[in-house]
Amino acid sequence: MGELVALPKSGDVFEDRRGGDRTMRVTCHPARGTVVVSLWVDKICRASFQLADDDLPRLQAALADMHFDGPVAPPDALSDTA
Repeated sequence: MGELVALPKSGDVFEDRRGGDRTMRVTCHPARGTVVVSLWVDKICRASFQLADDDLPRLQAALADMHFDGPVAPPDALSDTA
């Protein structure tokens, strides 16, 4: 099992629109120079990604450039595997 690190003060938790106790946590770890994105189901971390601090501006720009121009599908129309 990987090293367990306490949840830092900087970050946020987002609920998956499909429900089912799925969440995405985004945390900043300045001493390690990383931003961690982790995917959770209930209290179990299913996956994580450590983004290098110098890649953060590119991720922020990519997210800022995303727009929804048309109607958005309801959550029940989404695949449970995606």
